[in-house]
Amino acid sequence: MDLVSILEKTISSDQNELESAQRFLEEASQNNLQELLKSLSDILRNGANSAVVRMQAGLQLKNALYSKDQTVRQEHQQRWLTFPEEIRNYIKQNVLLALGTETIRPSSAAQCVAYVACTELPHGLWPDLVAALTTNVTNPESTEMMKESTLETIGYICMDIVSITGGL
Repeated sequence: MDLVSILEKTISSDQNELESAQRFLEEASQNNLQELLKSLSDILRNGANSAVVRMQAGLQLKNALYSKDQTVRQEHQQRWLTFPEEIRNYIKQNVLLALGTETIRPSSAAQCVAYVACTELPHGLWPDLVAALTTNVTNPESTEMMKESTLETIGYICMDIVSITGGL
């Protein structure tokens, strides 16, 4: 079964389908997390996928990057930083390009960009992110959806950076 079909089943009312989808995602995460995250970022970026599938792809990606539990969040962040740079860059490019393309709010892409940023920015990584976000907001060619999801991203980054640093 392909990943799009699995993601569709994550919201199924059929308990068996739901459990099967969750099992598949857990196994894929354990077997090859990097490839799973790349595939999820592809699905999120692809505007031809349904809004629900894109939202679920973003949610799964976000959950691999972020947790409300501080210990788990640090584990996720350390794991992310061990990924090869080309894998991290591939995923970052996809989530950044997904900004402004979703019709559902909150934006899954905004959350994914923010949680990667909150992992990488404190380590001096992703140095061109702030310029890219600024351009998204100030470019006269940017759509309202692009501006809105970019501002949403900035808001998530600000909230999470404050919680990480304990305030500045």
